[in-house]
Amino acid sequence: MKTKIRMMLSGLMLAACVANAQQQPPPAGEGRPQGPPRSPEEHSKEVAAKLEKDLTLSKAQAAKVSTAYQAFFSEMQKIRGKMKLPPPPPPMPPGTKKKADSLSAIRDASIKKALTPAQFTKYKEIEKTMRPPHPPGQQGPPPPAPNKP
Repeated sequence: MKTKIRMMLSGLMLAACVANAQQQPPPAGEGRPQGPPRSPEEHSKEVAAKLEKDLTLSKAQAAKVSTAYQAFFSEMQKIRGKMKLPPPPPPMPPGTKKKADSLSAIRDASIKKALTPAQFTKYKEIEKTMRPPHPPGQQGPPPPAPNKP
C-alpha cells in the first residue's frame, strides 16, 4: 500500500513539474512591445505626454522636453542602425555606451533648463521607470572578481 501511495505522489509531483515548466509567451503590452519599432517622433511624443501628465508641465516645458527626447531618440536610432544584428539589440559595444550616456546627459541638461528643480527631481524618478527592461541574463554589470591574497 505504501508503495502505491509513493508512486502516485511521485507521479503527481512529476506532472506538476512538467505543467509548471510550460511557459506562455508574455501577453501584448508586457516586456518588449510587439511589432515594428516606433519612430523617434512617436516615441518622444509618448514620453513627453507621460511626463507632461506626471510632472504637470506647462506647454512651453512640454515642448522643450519633447524636443530633447526627439533629439535623443533620433540619435539613438542612428547608433542602433549601425548595429547589424536583429532586435533585441545585444549589449552595446564599449564606445556605443559612452555615446549613449553622453546623449542622455545632453537630453537631461536640456530638460533641466525647462523644468523647475522640484519637477526635475520628480522627472529623474519617473525617467528610471521609463527605461526598457533588460533582456534576460543581462541584469547589469558582472560582479567584481574576488580579490585573491
